[in-house]
Amino acid sequence: MPTSQQPSLIVRQKSPPNIEFPFASLSDWLIPTEQFFVRNHFPSPDLDARDWRLRVGGAVERPIELDLDSIKAMRSTTFTAVVECAGNGRVYYVPPKEGLQWQNGAVGNAAWTGVLLREILEMAGVKQTACEVLLAGADSGVVDTNKKTASPGPIAFARSLPLEKAIADSTILAYSMNGEPLTRDHGYPIRAVVGGWFGMAWVKWITHFTVVEQPFLG
Repeated sequence: MPTSQQPSLIVRQKSPPNIEFPFASLSDWLIPTEQFFVRNHFPSPDLDARDWRLRVGGAVERPIELDLDSIKAMRSTTFTAVVECAGNGRVYYVPPKEGLQWQNGAVGNAAWTGVLLREILEMAGVKQTACEVLLAGADSGVVDTNKKTASPGPIAFARSLPLEKAIADSTILAYSMNGEPLTRDHGYPIRAVVGGWFGMAWVKWITHFTVVEQPFLG
């Protein structure tokens, strides 16, 4: 139940869930996970870590597949970083704009623990012709439903990073948030943490990434 110290979250959309942190209650450096905003384009997939695998392919010397235990056995790093939806504050736009009408709470700071994306890329051996790393999540759906621009069918949420950002110290594959395993809505079992970039680059529920030799235009 909400209290004066922990007021209720603001539901901006029920399905898929898009939930705003009550920004006026900000009182600490880190936002508790249960108060952290949720931004979903598609429904949150229900993944079983026992079956989940991370596949790495494309312009690499050695395509690989890793389970969650193998990733957790690697050298871990903890990185405290802010993630913010690019549409945060949209309710204040003049003239009004389409999209979720966020006030100020589509932003949060957390301590993320995982492995450097660079170290997994090194395991696979990135070819010299590579230019980007395309991250893809398990969530999918139709974009722009009932509009002329609608996708021809369900597509996965995917976002690419330039190779220099993918190998930076500020880019990790996180399995923990504020010292606890990721929750379903926050990307369990693995999500991207891309320090300094807006939330659309922080792909959740990652199942595979592909090293590409041409810029991704999706």
